[in-house]
Order: sequence, then C-alpha cells, then structure tokens
Amino acid sequence: MPRKPRIQSPTDIYHFINRGVNKKKLFHHDRDYQYYLELLKEYSTRFSIQIHHYCLMNNHTHLLIKADGIGLVSRFGHFVQRRYAYYYCKTYRWSEQVFRKRFISIPIQEDAYLLECGRYIERNPLKAKLVQDPQDYPYSSYSFYSHQKEDLLITPNPLYETMGRNPLERTAAYKFYVGYTREQEKELAAPF
Repeated sequence: MPRKPRIQSPTDIYHFINRGVNKKKLFHHDRDYQYYLELLKEYSTRFSIQIHHYCLMNNHTHLLIKADGIGLVSRFGHFVQRRYAYYYCKTYRWSEQVFRKRFISIPIQEDAYLLECGRYIERNPLKAKLVQDPQDYPYSSYSFYSHQKEDLLITPNPLYETMGRNPLERTAAYKFYVGYTREQEKELAAPF
C-alpha cells in the first residue's frame, strides 16, 4: 500500500515527531543527545527550517518547526533520521532498524496553537516523571524561554513576544504557563 502524502500546513508550521522502533531507546548517553542536536542544527540551517521548540526524550523526539513547504520538512526529516541511524548503528553495533517508520509531521492549522504545542513538547519530561521542574531537563528548549539561556538552535516562537512587555515579564509568564498543571492533566496523571 502506498504511503499517504504529507499534508501541507497553512501556517507552514509542524509538530515533528520521531520515535525509536518498538519504543527502543534512541539516546543512551549525553553524547547521543548532543549529536542529534548537532544534526538538527546542521539540517535546519541547510533546509532553512526554523525550530521553535524541541524536546529529546530517550525513545522519541518532538520539534515544533516552520518550513517553506512540506518538501523541505521531508528532506530535513530524512537526512536527520538517516544520519542519526548511521551514527547509532556504528556506535552501538546495531544492525537493525533504528526509527519507527518515517517521522510524523502534524500540520499546525492556526498560529494560536503555537504556544500550546510548545508547552506540550516541553512538558514531556514532567509527564514521563523524569523531572519535577522542566528546567531540570537538559534536552529541551524550555530554558531558552524560561531563563533566557542561549540556544542557537531556536528561532523564538512568534507568540512568545506577546507574553510580556520585557524579557523578565515574558520569562515569568512562560514559566507559569508551562509549569502550571491543569486539572485535566492532574486527572491524567492520577494512578488508576
């Protein structure tokens, strides 16, 4: 059965998700995360992709990206995935598939969803109970927005500027926005 074509986003923004095959770990050590971040930087520059948010979990990745056309998203994803798979197989003497099929690219239909998607991405370590504060997770864009930490990978989310009149107001508002646990999130996190 042929692959379904990717859907072009009217905003040119996508929630880009990549997963390890059978939930396999993609990252075992800090150097793995760093190499993947280097690939993101290299190929986002090559294909003029803007990365607004990211979070690298141990068995999957999330990005919020902007690209001039779905073709650039496909090329970006292909090269990042292929190069990281080569690295992974060589480093860990792995001879099988690394990623689950091809990456997912969910079109963001409205600009209003930009911050909400970024929030979802950066709360992944909280949801997985890896940290109690997103600031403590080193492989995400959270510190760029919440603590003004330099991150050359990031092109600021256009809606971030609307969160305050100056950098201190914006970082305080962003920390609250991402850190506040909503009622529905409490229910989802509750043990059954």
